[in-house]
Amino acid sequence: MQLNKNLTSTIICINLPPNVNSKGLWVQFNDPQWWLNSSLPLLEFQLILFCFSLAITSHFLRRFRISKLSSQILIGLAFGCWWNQWEEGKTMVLNVESQDVLALLADFGYTLFLFLSAAKQDVTMTMRTGKHALLIGISAIVIPLVTGSFLKNMLYENTLLTKEQNKLLPMLIGFHGITSFPVVASLVKELHIVNSELGRLGLSSALVSDIIGGFTLIAIGQANRFNYNLADPTRAIAEFGALLLFLLLVIFVFRPIMLWIVKQTPQGMPVKSCYIEGVVFLALSSTILANFTGQASIIGPYILGLAIPDGAHLASTLVDRIECLVENVFMPILVITCALRADFSKISSSTFEPVFTKLNIILSFVIFAVKVLGSLLSSKYCKLPFKDALALSLIISSKGSVELVSYTITRDYGGIDNGLFGFCILWIFIIATLVPIAVRGLYDPSRKYAGYQNRDIMHLNSSSDELRLLVCIHRNVNISAIVQLLNLSCPTAENPIAVHIFHLIELPGRIAPIFISHRLQNGPLNNRSYSRQIIQSFDRFERENEGIVYVECFTAISPCTVMHDEVCTLALDKVASLIILPFHITWTLDGYIDEDDNKIRTLNYSVLERAPCSVGIFTDRGNLGLIGARTSSSRMRGTYSVCVIFLGGRMIGRHYHLRNVW
Repeated sequence: MQLNKNLTSTIICINLPPNVNSKGLWVQFNDPQWWLNSSLPLLEFQLILFCFSLAITSHFLRRFRISKLSSQILIGLAFGCWWNQWEEGKTMVLNVESQDVLALLADFGYTLFLFLSAAKQDVTMTMRTGKHALLIGISAIVIPLVTGSFLKNMLYENTLLTKEQNKLLPMLIGFHGITSFPVVASLVKELHIVNSELGRLGLSSALVSDIIGGFTLIAIGQANRFNYNLADPTRAIAEFGALLLFLLLVIFVFRPIMLWIVKQTPQGMPVKSCYIEGVVFLALSSTILANFTGQASIIGPYILGLAIPDGAHLASTLVDRIECLVENVFMPILVITCALRADFSKISSSTFEPVFTKLNIILSFVIFAVKVLGSLLSSKYCKLPFKDALALSLIISSKGSVELVSYTITRDYGGIDNGLFGFCILWIFIIATLVPIAVRGLYDPSRKYAGYQNRDIMHLNSSSDELRLLVCIHRNVNISAIVQLLNLSCPTAENPIAVHIFHLIELPGRIAPIFISHRLQNGPLNNRSYSRQIIQSFDRFERENEGIVYVECFTAISPCTVMHDEVCTLALDKVASLIILPFHITWTLDGYIDEDDNKIRTLNYSVLERAPCSVGIFTDRGNLGLIGARTSSSRMRGTYSVCVIFLGGRMIGRHYHLRNVW
């Protein structure tokens, strides 16, 4: 074969089959590069190098509130650029064979990442979402795509692009304008605003936008196959039929299997390991099935993840078993290996001369600006404050690992050149760096508690104000002690109490949090298995004290790290004067420590920092249970010794009718 004279060639030698394991350090002690000759020691060295560099970089950049994604991209760019005199050493450490192994790990991790992201979604939430989220989500995807298509036709209507470029351009416009739900969920989680009003609205809007954008990209891909395979339409029809068959297989085969697994798991028990292994095997196998559809193979795990029953123990167990490994090991490898492909040291002004490259650079700037502006206007139409609307528009317009992988796949298949790929990586890095900083500056979820400092026990009017309590419960074992504590408050017709029971549940198998008001919820009680015993117990307490006690039950299902915002928000909405939190330590009847829960301790500490009213930490050593056994009615009176420790404020000599207790 004769090469073109204008082309240069590089000869790379690869050992096949590769040598995986080394003979050991002492056997090859005289060879200073013994670890380069085997793939496993080299991979271990690369992972150590990446982790060490990332730990140092994140430690310093965290002070400037730089996101983890930006730190990972920065590490990849640093290793990918030209190192001058160290270039030979870099080539030895990151040779062609090892890059294939790293790419394999990255693809494996990204497959599991999309699968878990889809498993934590609630597709039915798009049907139940409010009109505000629906309007913002639709405007965030439709306006950018329409603007990008119009701008492309307006600027380069008469420009002759190649057939492949014309085929690829609609897909790239979609990449520039999509809103990825996993990216938005990761950003909201990193900013710790999952349970805030802005976080909820952002997740709902992003889910609507992601579903519309996903169907749009699939439709564009299928249209391209029909338009550019006119000579052989049979293949395009076969791929479309395979896509429909795969969707039917997921709906009518895979999802019933997962529902069966959920039914086989007793309430409160973890899913068996064999079931988890089977579901992961299906997720990996779905990449093979997705290849027959003509779409990217990663669409298979994503669709399969959407079929997992939302909120069930299957999803929570999957997240609990896999998420830590995926987020802390595989995803950093993915981001670093993607950024490794961009070498800015070899980019010059001539790199951006091609019309296709310049067009995409213009489109990326314009589409991002239009996306932010469209989301901002729709948010203002929904009567959000300007700062909150701007923060929400930036959240929806953020970019992350999904867009990074999309551009990388396009580059690997020759759709875009190195110059445009380098710009896309830099563009994602800039957005991923600036958006979290801007959102933190624009939105502070704790500011809604400002000016709400007088609604506490000290400022409660004992003669006219109703005592409003927010009582938090984590487990059913808290019920008896809380009921007896409320009995000791001695409510009367002159001094009634309103009790808002808040059942807090940590369920890691979902991204968007759930808040349930059981008084407003319709349906039989059996459908509320998580809070059934709590609701029945306090309904009975309300009936026994009819006319003097009002009880309302709520349930929150959310990550424990942001659960304090649920508590403070409900206390604010219900004008509570006192929040009662269970102590993080529980004791046995003979006085020994039964459990010490650090998550509850962290939650109590966070509530104490942000609460808009008084907070009481309730410590039960089992005595109230004995009192409850001797007390047949909540109206019976008696003398009891109660120890109350006041911290962080002055103790006043005013007593309320609870009032013998506080």
